Amino acid sequence: MNRRFGTFFALTLVLAIPYRSEGGVARTGQVVMGTVLTITVLAESTQEARRLADAAVEEARRWDDALTIWRPEGELQHLNERAGRGEVVVGRRLGSGLQAMLTFEQATGGAFQPTMVIGGVAPRTVVVRTRRLSDVLRVAEDKAWLQEGVALDPGGIGKGLALDAMVDALRIQGVTSAFLDFGGSSQTAIGVPPGNAQGWGVLVAGWGSETSHGTVSLRDASLSTSRAGAKDTRAIEDPRTAQPVAQHRLATVWAKKATDADAWSTAMVVLGREGLKDAERGGVRVLLEDEMGVARTPDFSTLPSEGGSRIEASP
Repeated sequence: MNRRFGTFFALTLVLAIPYRSEGGVARTGQVVMGTVLTITVLAESTQEARRLADAAVEEARRWDDALTIWRPEGELQHLNERAGRGEVVVGRRLGSGLQAMLTFEQATGGAFQPTMVIGGVAPRTVVVRTRRLSDVLRVAEDKAWLQEGVALDPGGIGKGLALDAMVDALRIQGVTSAFLDFGGSSQTAIGVPPGNAQGWGVLVAGWGSETSHGTVSLRDASLSTSRAGAKDTRAIEDPRTAQPVAQHRLATVWAKKATDADAWSTAMVVLGREGLKDAERGGVRVLLEDEMGVARTPDFSTLPSEGGSRIEASP
């Protein structure tokens, strides 16, 4: 998975965080998709909350199995290795993930697409050049075909896909209050925490390590943050030019679905200010910080905060 916000989560401990339970609340943290997934669930009892949190983690692991390119048994890695050798049978998760990649490529005018390595198999440290995803990938029912010499990296959308799947699984089991945080760069909330009818408070980080843009109250919605131009983060490439985005840009996106927030935050780093109207038409809210200052869509509002360098949920 793409580690896009290094200073906020690259140094996160890679050990499982023990459960902390009070009444009907359970919180757990596990390493999934190369970062720490933290889940807080409220239920009728601590035992039930813990069971639900565990089930959500397992759903995330299933998505990791489908999307990983860092393990030879990964389903997407298998598709990459079979590029140009005919259709490959894909599971439900990978199939829907590939369809989502194609959808967001179109929705963002090509600003979002998974990194594509031409002439090699991902993972790889250098991207040679990119093409339009719709030119090199076909998906139909339970089969996918990838053009020879192309390999996909789902880093800009994988965590969003997994978060939406976890939320669906929790809702089906009757959960009405939960918070999920994927490595500090992607968060999603179900309902509200006890004692706060506004929602789960999330600090929106600024470009500087000690700055923030205030707090967003998440309720049945998601946030995702991406940035470019920092030495400690992996470069985000502009698919339209096949060049890394060199400007200092930080984009935080609010959306009802985590997949939308994840994909659009990557796209907004590519598009910059010219993408604000497109994002608004796409039904998402954006706060963008660049070398000129801060710009946002009219409906992205934050509450004042004391600042800080971490993105965190507070009940």
